[in-house]
Amino acid sequence: MNDAQRQHRSQTLYLEYPPSIGQSLKHWVSFRAFDFRKHHNTLDIALYIPPDALGTSYKSDYEAAALGQALGMAQAGLKESGGSLLRLRKTMEANASAKGNVIADLVAATATPANLKIALGTVKGQVANPYIVAAYKGPTQMREHKFSFKMMPEDAGESAKCVKIANAFKEAMLPAHVGGDNQTAPSGLFGYPDEFEICFTVNGRELPKTGANPMFNIGRSVLTNCELSYTTQDTVLFFEDTQYPVTISMSLSFMEIETMHRSKITNKGL
Repeated sequence: MNDAQRQHRSQTLYLEYPPSIGQSLKHWVSFRAFDFRKHHNTLDIALYIPPDALGTSYKSDYEAAALGQALGMAQAGLKESGGSLLRLRKTMEANASAKGNVIADLVAATATPANLKIALGTVKGQVANPYIVAAYKGPTQMREHKFSFKMMPEDAGESAKCVKIANAFKEAMLPAHVGGDNQTAPSGLFGYPDEFEICFTVNGRELPKTGANPMFNIGRSVLTNCELSYTTQDTVLFFEDTQYPVTISMSLSFMEIETMHRSKITNKGL
């Protein structure tokens, strides 16, 4: 470890709840925050795995696309020609005489105004085939993961640590302000919030970041929402002679910053 790494490690804030993590508690989830520009680890929080944490989703987006009869027939011919446009053209020219009447009907149905198409349909009792296909749109959404924690510290000292955890998440998800106080210097810039690496530890070992992962890993993410409640079963309770709450409920929402593709499943176990 070089001097820069030692300095960055000394600047990392380490927090955990409950205190039994790594001892009697063998399963936990780690949230490691990294500075967007400097890339060093600023925060490392270990928490118990909540019931809603072990779920993820995968999505592929398609849309119904109407090719129309001309393109629809061309698509079928393109498949027969093995994807060669030149072979497709020769095939269509060779079959032009046999399909002449069909093509004439298509032109009549597609080149006339909409009301004429309707009239043709009512006369012949037929409508033009729209040749609807499922067209793949590619990745259009980032995966999201949610965590709901309920921290019930045993005393004011432990409550103070839980408050520190909540504040650390709040700070990590919000932007830094560069260029002075935004009230007196509104033209200042905002720095990007921290990015997170989220890792599950099961029976004292982190899940492998390979295709051998028996569950799933979470890709590098940003914290998009942090909801906090300090109410204890519809009652306001604080530890005696302090301002530290008896209960802290915290809901976190993370969004991955990279799109999913199949190599991430096989290589990183995402």
